[in-house]
Amino acid sequence: MSDSNAIIGINFGTSYTSIAYLNKEGRADCLANEEGDRQIPSALAFHGEEEVVGSQAKSDIARHTDTTVANFRAELGKSFSQSENLPGSAAPVIEKDGQPAYNITLPDSTVTFTASEVSTKFLRHIRESAEAFLGTAVSGAVLAVPSHFDDNQRKALTQAAEAAGINVLQLIHESAAAVLAYEAANKSEKKDKTVVVCDLGGHSLDVTALTVRSGLYSVLASAHDVKLGGSSFDDLLINHFSAEFKKKTKVDIASNRKALAKLRGAVEVTKKMLSSANTAPCFVESLCDGLDFHGTINRMRFEIMANKVFSKVLDVVRQVLDKAQLDASEVDEVLLVGGSARIPKLAIKMREIFTSDETVVRATELEADEVVARGCALQGNLLAGYDKETIDASQEAVITVAPHTSKAIGTVNANGDFVTIIPSGTSLPARRTFEVGVADAQHAYLAIHEAERVIEKVEIPVEPVETEEDEEPIEEEPEIVTKVVYKPATCLAEACLPLSKGKDTKVEVQITLDKDSKMDLVMREKNGSNIVKVAGKQ
Repeated sequence: MSDSNAIIGINFGTSYTSIAYLNKEGRADCLANEEGDRQIPSALAFHGEEEVVGSQAKSDIARHTDTTVANFRAELGKSFSQSENLPGSAAPVIEKDGQPAYNITLPDSTVTFTASEVSTKFLRHIRESAEAFLGTAVSGAVLAVPSHFDDNQRKALTQAAEAAGINVLQLIHESAAAVLAYEAANKSEKKDKTVVVCDLGGHSLDVTALTVRSGLYSVLASAHDVKLGGSSFDDLLINHFSAEFKKKTKVDIASNRKALAKLRGAVEVTKKMLSSANTAPCFVESLCDGLDFHGTINRMRFEIMANKVFSKVLDVVRQVLDKAQLDASEVDEVLLVGGSARIPKLAIKMREIFTSDETVVRATELEADEVVARGCALQGNLLAGYDKETIDASQEAVITVAPHTSKAIGTVNANGDFVTIIPSGTSLPARRTFEVGVADAQHAYLAIHEAERVIEKVEIPVEPVETEEDEEPIEEEPEIVTKVVYKPATCLAEACLPLSKGKDTKVEVQITLDKDSKMDLVMREKNGSNIVKVAGKQ
């Protein structure tokens, strides 16, 4: 095992955690823990003095709430007043020195652990699972964080991981990790693009719009809803099956915490089955008062029940597009990430916003709940050759918080169409070089413009449908398609280059923008000595 493979990627989620590494072929893949789980439930349970995590701990949520903790990552970096008991939690959140904490009953005493201490214990098990799989010590890790994490939460996560013996090389946005994973999987596709990442986790929705320009990722806007996630779908199924159980047995479990915890575990399995089957069962042994529960639900009914949840997801996506000042037709890719991204209807609903055939909606090409961890592993591999000081220096705000072009910059071709040279959202400073051919001319003239972005609606006429003589003609509404058109606006620079008389030639053009958007335009005759340099208009 090489040193580079000892660097891992960790997606430490509120509901599940995944660990990724680079395999012998150089591809990112998720590893399985000792229980064979690639998606490790983010839960910690105490069996006497022994700690267990993952599936073992998750099975204790319903049975032993006084010795089991779940959803603790959501409390990292928060004060007690900001904390809450999320659906599916075990031990309730209490206060310890102003921090969220949990009372755990051990054989000889009751111990109070803060959310940070629980996270450290859990991450230590994650590190040990990775080392057991890889057969070597983990030398470093890249961890993913949601875009809505503040400085306190990022700091608390780093401290918890380092206390667990994990050398944190970098924290990166979950959205950037997802794009990186898809970039590695689709190397042949175009590099410059605009991407929307919709990360539907267990308890929160995080939507980010970002640009990829010459390998640089720039976040344009993000929006989130911490009340919306995979648990929202679970709640719908719980309500549905609770009502069915009450109808069959006359037993109401609405206030029975243990029964609800059992049912939550069962409906999560049902939800996952509905992603690949039209009908799925739900079975809980001894749900309440010794009564078993058997039920089924079909995908259509589930999707109808979930319509309001889908609508809320689309609302957050629209918020991001508005904040980023993007039209849906300008988005090249939509990446659906997180376990609930597997729900087939979600990709279909996205097409209500992203109607253009040019926009690719990706949900199944990679495992939706492994994408982020894989991206972290790829980033870790890129950092493998650098020391900690260099990595830390590269994350200073002066480097990472780069200015961007707010509008597209380009020129006008012979047909009067605007040709983009530097797209909007490009990190500054920037430089572009290209060549133009000039035939039988004494001078070459070039004007560089900022573009005005215009959204045009195009009506696509409907082809008439042939009908029989006695049938009424079928009238269909024409399809309205929006597209973004760039038109030349402010002239930023113009130059005129003298050419060798009566000679066909090529002119090399170089446009440079500094960090303050000041432009320099250089035109050079390829097979001659003529050159002209012009400073942009301020």
